Amino acid sequence: MAPDKRGPRAALAEAWARHFPSGSLRHGLASGAFWSLVGATGARGSSLVAGIVIARMLGKETFGLWGIVLTTAGEFAGFASLGLALTATRYVAELRVTDPARAGRALSFCLVVALISVTAMALACAAASHVLAYRFFEAPALFIPLILASLVIFGNVGTSVMQGALAGFEDFRSIARSNVVQGVGLLAAGASMTWLFGLTGTVIGAAIAWLAALLVCVQRMVRNARNLGMPLGTKGIWQERSILWHFSIPSVLTGAVVSPVILFCQSVVARAPGGLMGLGGYQACLNWRGVVLFVPEAVRRVTLPMLSRLRGLRDQRRFVLALWANIALNGGVAIAAAIPLVIFGRWILSWYGTAYPQDWDMMVVLIGSGVLQAVNDVVTQVTAAMKKMWWNFGIHVVWAAVMLGAVLAFVPTYGVRGYAYALAIATANHMLLNTVAAMVFVRKFAREEAPAA
Repeated sequence: MAPDKRGPRAALAEAWARHFPSGSLRHGLASGAFWSLVGATGARGSSLVAGIVIARMLGKETFGLWGIVLTTAGEFAGFASLGLALTATRYVAELRVTDPARAGRALSFCLVVALISVTAMALACAAASHVLAYRFFEAPALFIPLILASLVIFGNVGTSVMQGALAGFEDFRSIARSNVVQGVGLLAAGASMTWLFGLTGTVIGAAIAWLAALLVCVQRMVRNARNLGMPLGTKGIWQERSILWHFSIPSVLTGAVVSPVILFCQSVVARAPGGLMGLGGYQACLNWRGVVLFVPEAVRRVTLPMLSRLRGLRDQRRFVLALWANIALNGGVAIAAAIPLVIFGRWILSWYGTAYPQDWDMMVVLIGSGVLQAVNDVVTQVTAAMKKMWWNFGIHVVWAAVMLGAVLAFVPTYGVRGYAYALAIATANHMLLNTVAAMVFVRKFAREEAPAA
């Protein structure tokens, strides 16, 4: 028998084609997950290193202030996003082949609304910075950083919406590229700016990183739209105004419920004795909860375009298969990541400084809640794929009530650890309710398709 003269690259390509045939669910999930994982690995790895470097430069209390800045920017960004990233993913994935003209209108509508919304919320954050710093958190050092956080909000929301569009195109390689740019940018710009200007420099560095990622996304999004003949512009976009009712309005109301609760909970902790020190430890532990979620978040980005496409094709059987495959993959990966982090948690926290290993028990709680969140992130995609965002709003109302009640019950006794306990309880409740809702919608989908079968 003649020796196989194929190189390893050709053999690998043949094995890939055999096990992941083009057009199959396995191919779509594996390809998308691979590139999402590449981007998430680069971004998360750089962000973790940046977090450690920044924490050692700032000290534990000021690092707690940085956590407050991140949370505040995230809450304003949540208002500004209006669910438009999910909307862009869903409409582009469902229509880019069957109706590219409408897909272009829907995407353009999302981009225009996002620009208006993020500008308004960035200005609102800057305007509210004095009240938040001096009265709400009682931490005057937050004043200038919160003003500059408006730039972080702009870059964060813009990148999120653009990545949503790229996910609809199933261009996960470009998403990976932008994530790596953001992560490396935070490490380079964040660390150098922190060294020069302290906490203010940290915010400037984060803004630079997000804006660089946004530029990458814009360039790739425009190219994809042009290649598929999707017209981008303002002409006729008001025809897609139903998007506001199905996605944007429930998303705004969700943010109106969730964001104040998160900010209030952090203010409760910040006002408690040793609260800022506690939030510094919480932020370090939260970074490693993100490690548990970084692969599931990468896979989740593949889930919505896949489910939306199968929903548009009325393929109920493959819809259910894709949903269960994503649940199993996300949950399994999260558990696999959580175990070593729990075992080596004290040693990992020592990288931040000598005051951090004492927070290992809080790290265990947050990592455990991260595993639940990984599953929750998949089942919530069903409500988006089925255009049931009002259900999502209702479930978040329950989440907010549970979170607020648990914080008020636990923080006075357990301090910042009570905050972690509250998050774990609220996450478990959220996952349960979303799972029930997903089961209801999937069964309804099956009944709709039953006559055709």
